[in-house]
This record gives sequence, structure tokens and C-alpha cells, in this order.
Amino acid sequence: MLGKVTKTIVIVSTVLILFTAVCVAADFDDCADCHQEYYDQWSSSAHNIADCGICHTPAENGFEGHISNPSDSVPTADLSSEVCGDCHGAIFDEWNEFVGEEFDMEAMASHSEPTEIAEPFVLHSDTSCILCKSTDGAILNLEEAEVYMLNEEAAHDLNVTEWTISCVACHDPHEGGLWLEDSTLLCGNCHNTEGVVADGNTMVVRHAQWEMISTSGYVDGTHPTVLGCVDCHMSMVPLDGEVTTGHDFDFDAVALSDPDSSNGCYKCHQDQLTSLIEEKQEPILEKLSDLNSLKEEANVALESVNGTDAYEIQLANYNNGLFYLTEVENDGSLGVHNPVLAQSDLDMAEENFNLVIEGRSGVDEPADQVPAPGGLVVVMVLATVAFLIKRD
Repeated sequence: MLGKVTKTIVIVSTVLILFTAVCVAADFDDCADCHQEYYDQWSSSAHNIADCGICHTPAENGFEGHISNPSDSVPTADLSSEVCGDCHGAIFDEWNEFVGEEFDMEAMASHSEPTEIAEPFVLHSDTSCILCKSTDGAILNLEEAEVYMLNEEAAHDLNVTEWTISCVACHDPHEGGLWLEDSTLLCGNCHNTEGVVADGNTMVVRHAQWEMISTSGYVDGTHPTVLGCVDCHMSMVPLDGEVTTGHDFDFDAVALSDPDSSNGCYKCHQDQLTSLIEEKQEPILEKLSDLNSLKEEANVALESVNGTDAYEIQLANYNNGLFYLTEVENDGSLGVHNPVLAQSDLDMAEENFNLVIEGRSGVDEPADQVPAPGGLVVVMVLATVAFLIKRD
């Protein structure tokens, strides 16, 4: 019996000695020698209770080896949200919708949805897709804070390790705050159309949220308060002793209308916010339904001129109709992000579809053709010559 106890003591002591040796060897203050900026951010933030080893995994010879020979022993960074979830469990559970039994990949969208499963075509797509469909790419994307400024050059050599949009895609892991303080600009770096315009060739406009919200009354002073994406998509409401943080990013008008919500919508809208949203969306929904019927009519008219000289002109008109229609559809807010621009887009879609149906080019043609000045001169000269010949 005594032998077993002695053996157990020896094993435990050995483990403790090894653990202590690793801890002593990995003095994370030494990281400041090379990584001063990151060390300062980390050491002055709430994350300073967590050491570097939580997110960074050293090579076989440990952090000591990296400190001795940095190039030959580079630690890897874990960009997954599971790491954050060890401390931020409630927030992780809100974010992690994809694991829920009720999650429908065809009908729902979530930042926790793995891109390589939901959209495997991205694996073989250009770098602009990777920059917004992976955490590794999103971090590169945000190196240029302005929307449309994709860091595609760096993305060519990117080895993606995290295909979800995890916590560190939006949060600087060293200090915990957002990469960009302006949440609309932060979200807009991925949720934008890359600046496409109606050119007669673009048929589908995807993720048009930035174009809508950045020109809306929420940012130009029309709305009583300036609103960013998180103000509407991350309602924080106390619930049964817990606080929901909105990290599923779903728009929830009921939660926003809660008197205890951190967003403050209740102060002005009271209990009317849900009905107000429905009121704004109803005419857009009706218009979209009408336009999809008009689109089918325009498609029939387009096919009727296939093979004629008019086809290319009408194809451009048809594509422009699709451009404006899909900009509203793929924004997803049914006009809430920007009622004025949404209505304008739908009017443009209707106009372009009608050009196809009516067989017009879209260029105004005057009813009475007036000869150009050069033509008038020629006519006058010929008339004078004819008069002189006749007189002689």
C-alpha cells in the first residue's frame, strides 16, 4: 500500500515539476522584447489575465525555443471562437447558432456557419470571397479600414485556418475591443457590393447592406440619433438574470422594444417599433412581388427579339432591371436600412423591365427629326445651284 502511495506522490511531483518548468520557461513578459505593441495592448486590457499560451500554440520546443530562435520555432494562432468560449461561454452560445438542431442552412445565415460546408465553391473562388468568408481573410481585409479596399495581394498566399466568422474577425484578441470602433464601417468591410454599378452586364447584386445603410437617414442626421449596425442587430436585454448580447446578429424588433434594452429604442418608439417596421416593409414586399411578375414578362419579351439587332440593347436593359431588383432583395431589410434608396431602386427596376417589354432602347428619340446644321447647309447649296441652272 505504501509503495502505491509513494509511486503516486512521485508521479504527481514529476507532473508539477514539469508544469512549473514550462511556466517558468514561458515568461510572457519576454514577448515584449519583440512584440511590444501587442504586449502593451494585451497587458493593459481585461485580457491580461489570460496568457499568450491560450491562443498561441508553440512548436515542439515550446515558447522558450521561439524566444531563442524566433524564425525556426513559430507558434501558431488559434482563431476559433471555441477558445474565446472557454471564458465567454454565454456569448459563444449565442454566436454558435450553427450547432443548433433547428438551424436550417438553406433558410438561415449565421457567422458560425462554416463556409467550406455552406458555400464550398468559395474554396475555389477568387481572393475577394476568401477575404470575407473566413476569419483569416477578414483580419486581412480590416487592415485597410475603408470599404472596398480588399487586401487581395496578401490573400493570394493566405492559408485559411478558420472558415467561420469567429470572434477575432471583429474583435482584436489582444485588447478585446473591435478592430474598428465604427460598427457600420466594420460590418461594411464585408457586407457590401464591392462598389458595382448598373452597367448592363451585372445581373445580381449581393450583400448590399453598406450601400443602403451608409446613405440612409440613420447616418446623415435625418434620424434623431445616429445608428450603427450593432444598435439594431445586437440588442442587449436582461433576461432571467442573464443578459442577451445579440451575438447571433438577428434583427429582433421585440427585443429592441424592451424598456430595458440597451439600445434605447423604447424611449421614442415605445411599443410601436414592431408595427412601424412592418409598415415600412409592406409596400416594399408588394413592389417586389409585382416586379418579379414584371421580370417574367420582360424575360419573354427579351427572348422574342433574340437573334435581332435589338437583342443586345434590350439585354442590357433587362440586366439593369435585375441589378436594381436584386440590390433590394439581397440587402435583406426590405427597405428598413434605407426606404428612399430601396424605393428608388425598385422604380429603376420597373423602368428597365418596361423598356424591354415595350421594345424601347431607353434613349429618348425626338418625334420630328430635325436636320443637323451641316445638312441644312448642303440642302441650301443644292437648292441655290438648282435655281441658277433653271434661270440660265
